[in-house]
Formats: sequence, C-alpha cells, structure tokens
Amino acid sequence: MMNWAEVWKQLYEASSRTKTVGECASLWDSKERALEFLNMSLENPERIELVLSKLPITKNSRILDIGAGPGTLAIPFAERALAVTAVEPSTGMVEVMKDQAQEKNITNLTIVQKRWEDINTESDLAGPFDIIIASYSLGMPDIDAAIDKMQAVSCGQIWLFWFAGTTPGERHMTHLWPKIHNSAYQIGPKSDVLYNVLYQKGIYPHMTVHEMKYQKKYPTLDHAVSEMRRQIGCSDEYNPLIREYFADKVSKDANQLIENGDTVRVCMWWDTNQFPKN
Repeated sequence: MMNWAEVWKQLYEASSRTKTVGECASLWDSKERALEFLNMSLENPERIELVLSKLPITKNSRILDIGAGPGTLAIPFAERALAVTAVEPSTGMVEVMKDQAQEKNITNLTIVQKRWEDINTESDLAGPFDIIIASYSLGMPDIDAAIDKMQAVSCGQIWLFWFAGTTPGERHMTHLWPKIHNSAYQIGPKSDVLYNVLYQKGIYPHMTVHEMKYQKKYPTLDHAVSEMRRQIGCSDEYNPLIREYFADKVSKDANQLIENGDTVRVCMWWDTNQFPKN
C-alpha cells in the first residue's frame, strides 16, 4: 500500500532542492519583508475573510495558529476569542505581530517563536485548544508527525488550508528555472496528497475548494525583475530574460505595476473527538 506521508516527504524534499532562498523562516527574519507580506495580505483580504467566515470562533474559544506569520489571522482571532497562541519561527514576522498586538491593545495573544516541528507540546503550549489552524503553513517534511502533534493538543477542530494546482509563483518558476539552472523546477505536495495522508490516518475531513484572485504590486518592472531574481537565485545577467518574461505579466496602474493571479485553495477540517478512526 502506498505510504502517502512518504509521498509528501519526497515531493517536499524534491521541491526544497530547487529553492535557493534558504529556510522559510530565515527568509522572513527581515522585519521589512514581513511588513511587505502583511501589507500584501491586507490588500488581498479574501483569504482572511474566508477563514474568519468558516471557523466557529466564540468568545470562549482557545485557538492555536500554526505558522502565524505577521499575525494576519492571529490578530483578528484574538479580537474575537478568549485566547490565541501563535506559533511562528521567524524574527521579522514575530516583531510585526507584536507591533500589531500592541497597536490594537491585544493582551490575549501568546507568541511562541519556534517551528512547529520543534514545539514541545507540554512545555511550549498551554493546551488543549478548541480550534487549531494551519493556513498555508504546512511546509514540513514530516507531515504525519505534524498532524499527530496537532491531534495531541486538540479538544475540538483542526483546520488545514493548502493549495491545489499550481500557483502563479510556481508557474513563473516552472518557466524560468530550467532556462537559468538547466534543470526542471520541482513543485511541492498539494492538497491531493494531504487528503490521502489524512485518510490513511483514519481522518476523513470535510473539504471545500475555493478559487481566489490576488494582486501583487511592484513600483517598477525593475523591482519585479529583482524580486524574481532573488527567488530564483541568479545574477543580474539574467535580467533581460526575466524582464522579457514579465513584461506581459504585469499591467500599469497609476504609479505602479500590477500582477494579477489566481489560485485554487482547499480547506480541510475535522473534529478530533470524532476522528481518527483506526
């Protein structure tokens, strides 16, 4: 029988070998980049609105937000719930989240600056939690152990949000990576693998699929080229190639360039009092 957790790991590791920007957490150690991420999220509020509309949050809810980033969800959670614990490893993201909490006078938010893989559930967390959420933060090779750890601290529901199909960024990389690195770009595991991991664990989640559009803004085409070059990990000798590729991917709007994109996203959730069934 196919081991779906191993499939996830193999796809994750193959994808990681074609990433040149280092560990995900270290990418966001810069507070400036964390702020850019927050602002882009606030300019595309559909994801935030989707999550807030789905989760059964009450004034008595205890929520665990895994991979909380700059607090895009943790802050509005804290405004609605009894207590929120945000697990986030990167320094820049944590600093921005703390700033937001201070600005909004939020006192019921606890931040744990660690990777989920490194969390000790007994010493790092004050569980159990009514709602556990990982919103596009499942970049972990051992997804089986990650889910087991979520189950261990849950007394209610677990909500996972992940991608189906290719994202605009992956489409860019699939086109440009081979021309620069002379090898195919490897895309990581998607929601089909995640569903099968859960099913194999005796967890049969509810599932909904959502198509979302987003906009990414650049001051100039040079900024877009520089950002893509950083992601690909190449020198400026490839600027003409990237510029030619991006020229028809952006449109001018006032004093900036807009890249319009679309993604397909999947929400899976289950009640841990009901599943797993083994």
